[in-house]
Amino acid sequence: MKKKLISIVTITVALSLAGCKQVDEAKESVKDKIDNEISDVSKDIESYIDEATDISHHVQSYIDEETDLSIGKSSSSADEPTEGSTGDGTSENFSPDITFSISTTNGNTLTEQVFAEHKITMINFWEPWCGPCVGEIPDLEKLYENYKEQGFYIIGVYSTIGQDEEVKDIISTNGLTYPIAEYDSAFDPFQTGYVPTTIFVDQQGHVISMENGYGDNVLVGSNSYDQWSQIVEKLLK
Repeated sequence: MKKKLISIVTITVALSLAGCKQVDEAKESVKDKIDNEISDVSKDIESYIDEATDISHHVQSYIDEETDLSIGKSSSSADEPTEGSTGDGTSENFSPDITFSISTTNGNTLTEQVFAEHKITMINFWEPWCGPCVGEIPDLEKLYENYKEQGFYIIGVYSTIGQDEEVKDIISTNGLTYPIAEYDSAFDPFQTGYVPTTIFVDQQGHVISMENGYGDNVLVGSNSYDQWSQIVEKLLK
């Protein structure tokens, strides 16, 4: 194709250099040659397009073989937070009434994030010198073991200073598997002056409304396993 175009240019230059006398004769000859050259070039271009280029075919072939946008979107969405989630396992509706950081007897730290991990959390305020408190601990352990698979959790909290050994003995004697932790001032609004005192918190971190005459949102006094299980089953529904 390139050689044919050069020939056309060469003929044109030759025409410009021809003498005036020969112009008319050469004009017709050059015109015929140019027409022939242009015709040949046009055929070459048409042939190139027909044989080498079909854009729609190549685009469709690429999509069919390499790309499926719907599948790509589906696979990547598995790593994205679901609606109503923050990406760390916590619901967007999580706004706890209590924020705290407490140390357990086995050296772990618990914060309000524990509420988001369980459907219902029971916080039992007790003391190692309190007979009714210690007396109901076996029932609380049984309660925890029987309902933990349904999203139930217990935290035992004590405040007496200097009785850590007594606390450890109670934990060991009763084979406790739910955590026992030291008191935090964040729990002050729920203190009645009596122990045991118990509150329940839902998965959004809100203290559940209940009372037995001693204050808002608290239950004062010890209970049997049957009494506690009735309350827990109702809250887990």
